[in-house]
Amino acid sequence: MKLHSALLALTLTAPLVCAEEKVVGGPFVVNATNRGATVGWVVETGEVRVNAVRSVPVLASRHISMMGLKAGETVKYSLPNGAEGSFKVPATGAASFQAVVFGDTRTRHDLHRKIIEAITKVSPDFVAHTGDLVTDGYDTEQWPRFFEIEKPMLEKTAFYPALGNHERNSRHFYDFFAVTTPYYSFDWGLAHFTVINTDLGNVALSATAKEAFWAEQNRWMEDDLAKSQKAEFRFIIMHHPPFTAVKSRQAGNQAVVALLPLWEKYRVTATFAGHDHNYQHHLKNGIHHIVTGGGGAPLYPVDAPIEGTTQKVESTEHYVRLMVEPGKAKIQAVALDGRILDTFDLAAAPAAK
Repeated sequence: MKLHSALLALTLTAPLVCAEEKVVGGPFVVNATNRGATVGWVVETGEVRVNAVRSVPVLASRHISMMGLKAGETVKYSLPNGAEGSFKVPATGAASFQAVVFGDTRTRHDLHRKIIEAITKVSPDFVAHTGDLVTDGYDTEQWPRFFEIEKPMLEKTAFYPALGNHERNSRHFYDFFAVTTPYYSFDWGLAHFTVINTDLGNVALSATAKEAFWAEQNRWMEDDLAKSQKAEFRFIIMHHPPFTAVKSRQAGNQAVVALLPLWEKYRVTATFAGHDHNYQHHLKNGIHHIVTGGGGAPLYPVDAPIEGTTQKVESTEHYVRLMVEPGKAKIQAVALDGRILDTFDLAAAPAAK
C-alpha cells in the first residue's frame, strides 16, 4: 500500500501550538471518512484555583481538518511541536478491515492501560468506544490521564467514541472529539456504523426536553439506517444496552429496548454497548447484542442470564474484535489474558436494490 504523508501547517488552518500551551492529550484522529478526517489534540491553557487550596487545569481543544484523502490508504502526519501519528483512511467497496470495540475505561487505570496495550498489538484499522471514557466528563484533571493512557493506540488509528453517562453530556466531549451532536455515522468498506446517545439522564433537565431529544435522534437514526440499506452489515454503537444479564440493571433499559423494532426493520446486524462492566452476548430476532464494558471500570457480576436470548457472559476485562470481509464477518471477544471469550460469525445481509 502506498503511504501518504501529510505535514499539517497549523499556521494556515488552526491556532499555533504556543509555548504556553502544554499539550496534554493527543494527537488523535476523529470524524474519519473516505474523503477526510480531523486531527485533534488537547492543550492546557492555564489553571484555576479552587478554594485557595487546589488548582485545576483549564483545557482547550485544537483541530486540523484534512481533506482530499484517498480511501483505504495510510496517512502519516506531524504537528509543529513534534508529535506524530498515523491512521488509515476508511476503505470503500469490497475491502476487508478489522476494528476493535471496547468501553468503560473510567477507573482502575492500570487495567485500562493494559487493555490499550493489548489493543495496540492487534493494530486495528479503527477503534470505537462505547462510552464512559472518564468518571466525570466535567473534571479537567481526568481527561489528560485518559489521553495519556490511550496515546499508544490513538496515535495509530481513527477513533469513534459514543457518549456515556459518566461524560455527563459535558462540552469537553464535544470539543475534544469535534462532534456537534452526540449521534453520527460513518462507513467502512461494506459496513455502516451508527453511533447514538442513550444517556437521557444528562442530555437535558426537563422531561419534555429529554423526550424531544430522543424523538429527534430517532428520526435521524431511521433516516440514517434507511440510507444504509446497500451495506452488507449495519452496526449500532452506544452506551446503554437493550439487554443485560446483570439483575440490578435489567429494569433500566426500556428506552433502548423500544428501538428494537426499528433496528429489525432496517436489518441491523449487531449492536455494541457498554455501561455494564463485563462481556455479554445476546441474540434476539436475528440481531446480535454485545455488551463490552470491560475496559477497566469495576466489574459487575453476570447473575441473571436471559433465557432464550443470552448466548455468552463473563465478568472480566476484555475488548471485542470485529473482522469484516466481503460476504461475511466475525466478532471475537478477547480477555486481557488473551483468552478467547466468545467468537461467532455474522452473515451479510443481501444488498437492497
